[in-house]
Amino acid sequence: MTFHPRSVVEFGLFYNRVSDSLLSGAPLRQSAELIRRQFAASAVAIRIEDRAAGGQCILVEAGEPDAGRGDEAERLAQLLETSHHMASTVAGEGDTARYTLTVLRELSAPGFDTEEASVCEILVSQLRRGAELSARIGATEIERALYSRVMDRLSVGVVILDEAGRVVRCSSAAEAALAARDGVQLQAGKLRAASAREDRDLQAAIRAVLQPCEGADRPASRGLSLSRPSGSRNLGVIVQPVPAGGSGLAASARVAVYIRDPEASAEVEGELVRQLFDLTPAEAAVARRLTAGLSLEDAASSLDISRNTARAHLRSIFSKSGITRQTELVRLMLNSAAVLGDQARVA
Repeated sequence: MTFHPRSVVEFGLFYNRVSDSLLSGAPLRQSAELIRRQFAASAVAIRIEDRAAGGQCILVEAGEPDAGRGDEAERLAQLLETSHHMASTVAGEGDTARYTLTVLRELSAPGFDTEEASVCEILVSQLRRGAELSARIGATEIERALYSRVMDRLSVGVVILDEAGRVVRCSSAAEAALAARDGVQLQAGKLRAASAREDRDLQAAIRAVLQPCEGADRPASRGLSLSRPSGSRNLGVIVQPVPAGGSGLAASARVAVYIRDPEASAEVEGELVRQLFDLTPAEAAVARRLTAGLSLEDAASSLDISRNTARAHLRSIFSKSGITRQTELVRLMLNSAAVLGDQARVA
């Protein structure tokens, strides 16, 4: 190895570099190259055998740290026959996976000693922890992105506040609402209402969630209606506590503020409407426009069809969906999964 086996500082620096590489989400190949250099090895292999996801072998050889080949497991088998090597294996959480770290040196180089074997055991345990933590973080990010997307599709903005009432995260819809400065805005890192009187109510609602009354099981949610300088209909705002727990952002989050703009109607995606309600493309087009607030006459005009044709489509929609009134159709569309589709356009 390139550091004295008893040099705690040197080993600590190396261990931190490997850990940082794993937790940053960098490919495992990068961690393998760090290990290869530290051991002055000709090659390093990281093998993960997962019962659910199958096997994976990452092999890094001297001079080609970023090269990836489809035959890495076969290549490793060849190297094991012509190299000094040491390996250490550890089971993953729940014993659903096994992680093996193999370090190889050419036969002309010195073999591995017991100190290096001990370091190998430490490293494979860290590889397991890093890989599993990275996977959990990745899954959490996917969940967060999906939930945020759903809230945006429903035209609901979400603002997360910490224990000091400072904004720590906003959804896309919330960022758009704050940027418009029409009813709510961001000032000095805090959420503020445009009206001074309404802002006092908003801050009081946030404080009530942050500092609940003594004896209360949990702080109550608060609802507010915030006027808008533009003259548009008031914003609906709900202030709720965030359940305690977690780490990072989750640990600092204390208050969730939901912002709903009544002027922003949820859109429905035409192809999903057709699939969900067994409509023809023409019927789906009429349903979308009626859901967007158009009258039957306006829907017919926008589609360049006659009013009688539009009415015939509407009768067919009623028959297929089991409803009898246009207001029921709008409610049915907006309460359906069609609002969660992609690439919807306002009719």
